[in-house]
Amino acid sequence: METSERKFLLEGRSFLKHIDSGLSVTFAAVCVIDVFGVFPIVALPKAIIDCGIAGVLLITIVCSLQIYTAVLLGRCWVIAEEVEPTIQFKNRYPYSALAEITYGKRLSRFVTVLLDLTVFGAGVPNLILSSQNLQFLGLKLTNNSFDISFCYWMIVMGLVTCPLLWCGSPKDMKLLCTISVTLVFSVFLLLFGSIIMDKSENATINYLGDFTLWQNLFKAYGIITFQFDIHPIILTIQMDMNNKTKVNKAVVGGFLISLGIFVVVGISIYVRYGNQIGPSILEMLPSTVFVHLAAVLVAVQLTLTSAISNSALYQHIEDCLGIPREFNQRRCIVRSVLAVLSILVAESVPSFDVVMSLLGGTLTGPLVFILPPLFYLKMLKLNERHLNNLKLETVQNIAVDDVGSFQDSMSYVQERTIKRTSKTIEMLFCGFIIIIGCCATVATTYWNVIDSIRYIKFSPPCIVGIYNSTIGK
Repeated sequence: METSERKFLLEGRSFLKHIDSGLSVTFAAVCVIDVFGVFPIVALPKAIIDCGIAGVLLITIVCSLQIYTAVLLGRCWVIAEEVEPTIQFKNRYPYSALAEITYGKRLSRFVTVLLDLTVFGAGVPNLILSSQNLQFLGLKLTNNSFDISFCYWMIVMGLVTCPLLWCGSPKDMKLLCTISVTLVFSVFLLLFGSIIMDKSENATINYLGDFTLWQNLFKAYGIITFQFDIHPIILTIQMDMNNKTKVNKAVVGGFLISLGIFVVVGISIYVRYGNQIGPSILEMLPSTVFVHLAAVLVAVQLTLTSAISNSALYQHIEDCLGIPREFNQRRCIVRSVLAVLSILVAESVPSFDVVMSLLGGTLTGPLVFILPPLFYLKMLKLNERHLNNLKLETVQNIAVDDVGSFQDSMSYVQERTIKRTSKTIEMLFCGFIIIIGCCATVATTYWNVIDSIRYIKFSPPCIVGIYNSTIGK
C-alpha cells in the first residue's frame, strides 16, 4: 500500500516521522474550542431558554453523549492501529477509514458523502450570521440610515472571502487556531460586559408564534448537535497529538470551557431579559462600542472558521477530479464554483437557526450518535479476534521462547481479555445510544422540515426578496 501524501492538518509534516513536537493535550483542547467557535455564545441561548428547565436537561444529556461518542471514535482509532496497522496510511480521511475497516467500502463512501455535506452545510449558517452582523453594524453606526440587507452582504462576503479559499490548506494551523480562539474569548467578554452594563428596557422580539415544548426541544436538539459537533475533525486532531490515548482529555476540556462560556452568557441573558431574546443576541443588545466590536469579531471568526474547515472538503473534491495539489487554475475555478454554490444555498434558506437545527438533526446526528457506537461495537469484535490470534501465536512460539517470556505474554493477553469481557454494560449503552440517535434523527428531521416551511411562509428567504426587487418588477 502506498503512503498517503496527506500532511498533518495542524502541523504539516510527514506522518511517518516520530512525533516529538506534536499537539499537547492543552492545545488539542484549544482546537476543539476553535471548532465550536462563537455560536454557543451568540446563537445558542435562545434555543435553550425557549425550552425552560427541559432545555437545561437537554443540553446536559446531549453534550454528555457527544463527549462520550467522540471519545469512542478516539478509542476506535487506537484499536484500529493495533488490529490493522495499515489504517495509518489512510489518515487523510480517518472517519471514512474507520467505516471501511468496520463495515466495508460502501459505508465508507456513504460516510464520505455525509461528511462532505455536513462540512459544506456548516458554512451556510456562518455566512448568514456574519452577514447579518454587517447589516446590524451598518444600522447601528449610522442611526438606521445605512440599511443594506444581509441578503446582499452575503454576496459581498462570499465574493470577498473566495480568493482566500484558493490558497489551499493553512500552513500554520496552530497560529490560526490561536487567533480564532482568542476571538471567541474576546466576543464572550465583550458581550458579557454589554449585558451586565445594559440599563435599557427589555428587548422586544417578534415571534413566529407559540410552539409546543416538544417542538422547541426538537429544534434545540438539532442546534446543540450542530454547534457542538467535533466528530468530523476529532480524529485528525488525535493523530496530531503526542499521545493519542489522551484525546479524551482534550475533548472533555474543550467541551467544558465552551459550555462554561455558554452558561455564563445564557444565565446573564435570562436574568436580564427573560424570554424576550432573538436567535442572535447581538441584534437585541443596545448600540455600544463593545457590541459593535463584538459584531466585527464574530464576522471575522466565522469567516476564519469557514475557510479552515472547508479546506478538507475542497481537497477531497479536488482529489476526486484529479486536480493537482499545488496551486493551479483548476483549483481556483472549482473552489470559486463551490463558494458561489454556498452563497446560493445561504440565499435560499429562511434563517440560520433553522438551518443549524436541520443540519444538526439530519446530517450531524448520524455522525455523532449512530456511527461512533456502531464503529466501536464492531471494533471490539475485531479486537477480540486479534487477541485470539495473539494467543495462537504465543502458543506456537513456546518451543523457542523461554518460560518467563511466555508467562509475560500470556499475562498481557489475559489482562486484555479481562478488559474486553467487562464491556458488556458499555455495549448495551452503545446500543441504547444508537436507538435513541435513530429516533431523534427521524423526529428532528420531520419537525425541522415542517418548521422550515412555516418559517418561509412567515419570512421568505433572501432569494425571493432579491428576485422581487429586481427581476420581479
